[in-house]
Amino acid sequence: MAPLMSPSANRSLGRKLMLASGVPSLLFAVVMLLWLRSRTQAIAPELDAAYRLAIVAVILFAAGMAVIHALAMRLMVGRPLQRLAAGLQRAREGDFLYRVPVETADELGVLAENFNTTLAAITDLHARRIDDAASMESMQRELALKAQLEARLKELTLLFDLSRRLVSTLELERLLDSVTELVGRGLGDHAFALFLVEEGTGDLVVRTVSGLDAAVTGTRVRSGEGPAGWAAHERATVLVDDTAADPRRPVLPWSGAQADGSILAVPLLHQSACVGILTFFRPGRQAFPADEVRLLESVAGQAAIAIENARLHQKMVRLSQTDALTGVHNRRSLFARLQLEADRCERFEHQMAVALVDVDRFRAYNEAHGHAAGDAILRKVGVILQGAIRKVDLVARYGGEEFAVLLPRADRAAALAAAEKLRAAVTDAAIPHGDGHVTISVGLSVWPDDAPDLATLMDAADAALYAAKRAGRDVVCAHEPGMRLHPSRKRDVTTTADAEAAGN
Repeated sequence: MAPLMSPSANRSLGRKLMLASGVPSLLFAVVMLLWLRSRTQAIAPELDAAYRLAIVAVILFAAGMAVIHALAMRLMVGRPLQRLAAGLQRAREGDFLYRVPVETADELGVLAENFNTTLAAITDLHARRIDDAASMESMQRELALKAQLEARLKELTLLFDLSRRLVSTLELERLLDSVTELVGRGLGDHAFALFLVEEGTGDLVVRTVSGLDAAVTGTRVRSGEGPAGWAAHERATVLVDDTAADPRRPVLPWSGAQADGSILAVPLLHQSACVGILTFFRPGRQAFPADEVRLLESVAGQAAIAIENARLHQKMVRLSQTDALTGVHNRRSLFARLQLEADRCERFEHQMAVALVDVDRFRAYNEAHGHAAGDAILRKVGVILQGAIRKVDLVARYGGEEFAVLLPRADRAAALAAAEKLRAAVTDAAIPHGDGHVTISVGLSVWPDDAPDLATLMDAADAALYAAKRAGRDVVCAHEPGMRLHPSRKRDVTTTADAEAAGN
């Protein structure tokens, strides 16, 4: 539909009002004059010229009034409306601080005042929105910082607990259990295996696990095999983000089968030597973030030092308890165990026996063939004796060519059977000894039947051994009353304190 007004009038409210009021008035005046003319023309034809003049005057008057009306509309309506329109435009462009001047108290003034009030409310709302956005951003930064602090606190707590546990014991098994427990608790849901490098072979052996079947314990992995073996070979952390796409396939059954996921293998390095591997598995790709990898590397560093210290402690304990020549327990270890077993016997009313073993004619062989040959015989006899005892028994080098065998919870009959087994084992080994083979003589005594204290118990076993020598050697003799009083025997009444002072 075509517009009823010209584009100029259509863009101006003042022009519209002027046309709405002036044009009808002009048309009404002209129509009225024409009606009067038609009514009076027949009666007074001489008035026709006057009517024409009147019509022209009315038209000129209307034009003048239109001009005056247009100016008035422009001043009183147009300009206020233009200022309102300009204010709306500036508000649309984001200038909420602009205010429209309020010059009148009419409807346009009220409209301008309301417009300014609306702008003020919008300004306040915008300011609050900016403040809220700043507060939200600050809160997000605080939450991110809090999350980072909580993560750091969790890491520090784990490292502190781990260091406290690691320095609290030198027992390797307890140490490994502590590492497994703390790492599992610190990292949450995961599968974990701790490997240690086996001395001699260099293989990795699973010692403890978490989130895996206990049957995995003892699994061997060679250097360079799987992520754990590769970490040991390279002495560096190995991160497999996707086991399905990595050629280093997992060796352990991480999730019932070799499920796809992520594997992290962190070496336990001590002075550039690899003592073990911490290996972790999680389902899903890229499951180990960089900060967690750094944490586990710190854990591995602490654990490596503690494990190496525990191993050194074990070696020192073995050295302090072991005879350097034969590899069996030494005299100090023997008497420490004797005291322990004596306390158990008194508490539970058990018996125990001690067998003293002497290599027959050893001194003559040693003088004839040299100390090296004699030492070799002692080592072989020590190995044979250890192979012929129960797990609860203990073999120790008592001194020179003599060995002592502790037999816990053995009465006289059981002790005689065990001593005879020892003698037969050495005889059956047929160790060359001069023109014949090595034999042993065995004397034994039983607690508390033959002695009220450990010194007397050992002296009674020595007396029985002396009786076995007198009986022709290669025999077993149990202590009997009076043996300790034989006039030609040198008594051995060494006590536990004497043994500790004597050392090895």
